[in-house]
Amino acid sequence: MTCSHLTAQWYLKALVLFVILLAANIQRSDAYEVWLTDQSDTGKESGGYLYIYDGAQLAANAASAKPAQTIDFSGDLGKFCEEATKKPVRRPHMLFFNAKQDHALVSFLSGHVLFLDAATKKPDACLLMGKNVHAAWPTPNEKMALAANTAEKKLIRIWTDYGAHKFSFDAEKDVLNLGAMESGERPDNAPICPITESTSTYALITVRGGGLIVADATSSPMKVVATLDNNQVHPAGCGGIEAGGTMYINSGGGWPIAPLSYDVYAMDLSSLPKSISAKLLSQRDNQFADSHGMGVVGRYLWSVDRAGNNIEIIDTLSNLSVSSVDLVTDKNTDPAPDLMDVAPDGQYVFVGLRGPTPLTGNDKGVNNAKGTVPGIGVIHVDAGGKVGHYKGQAPITNMKDGKETADTHGIAVRK
Repeated sequence: MTCSHLTAQWYLKALVLFVILLAANIQRSDAYEVWLTDQSDTGKESGGYLYIYDGAQLAANAASAKPAQTIDFSGDLGKFCEEATKKPVRRPHMLFFNAKQDHALVSFLSGHVLFLDAATKKPDACLLMGKNVHAAWPTPNEKMALAANTAEKKLIRIWTDYGAHKFSFDAEKDVLNLGAMESGERPDNAPICPITESTSTYALITVRGGGLIVADATSSPMKVVATLDNNQVHPAGCGGIEAGGTMYINSGGGWPIAPLSYDVYAMDLSSLPKSISAKLLSQRDNQFADSHGMGVVGRYLWSVDRAGNNIEIIDTLSNLSVSSVDLVTDKNTDPAPDLMDVAPDGQYVFVGLRGPTPLTGNDKGVNNAKGTVPGIGVIHVDAGGKVGHYKGQAPITNMKDGKETADTHGIAVRK
């Protein structure tokens, strides 16, 4: 065998190895995870589950997809929080990632906010915000997280330094008492979701009794700069997302003041901090409807109707409703879709589906959040976000005494 022949073989092997490594690299760069919380107890009046799925496997075949990792919040993470706060965690309700997606923020209705290293799944900090936390929203600039303490009607600012693994708040300077600002047309200022716009300056806070409070999250102490009343924005919105410089929020059901409610608003941010205005885009009065989660796919706003079992799609250029996605199937006749998130390439949407034992956000008089099979629904996106096709679901379970207690809620996609 000649030297030149050996050299050619070496180059061929090197080329093959390079192609294999390149393919593996591409696969890794395209990989993403779907995180889902289950609010049901895993300890004695405590705990809950965190499920982490391989996004590609979930998208390819939802019915056969199994979590790549399952974390019991009554285990080591629960012990970490209890040691830090002297109180056990319960009901992992909302889940968000910071902008760099290296940390997850899990808010518990027990009042905790857990900052979790997204790669190692190790805790960085666990803070107690009071009686409860409905949602802890990380600002785009990664300097703050805003926690909505619904029970005590307070907005709490947490200072976040993800690189240094430091998270703190001052009980005097970082707490805004919304209950003290109640009025006849804004009778219940219990915060539901605090959503900041792209500059991380203003927090748009939906409140239980209806209306909207806009706070300057950068001032110390925080201050209210604009408000809307309950005639302009109806009660208990949870969804909120910015697209093309417009903030979209909703009003929703599940509370005694509004067992069923579905409204989608476009908020004009251009006059802040002097004022803010809301334009009603979609409403489902006199229907079995409950607006909850939201997402943006391309130029389209996707709005979840939890009671109606579908997703409305609105074109953000025209602000007109253009289509919808029906989630009812023979295998899940009442999916009760809740919150949602979008795959990094925009080709799939993942939505949490409530179970037969909803632990939050359900009015038993109408059962707006009661579903059949808890889990994650998978929707394939077409036409740049204008169309969606439901592909099926990955079920979860937590059986106790022959009863299904699993109840999904927080969901987020991590690349």
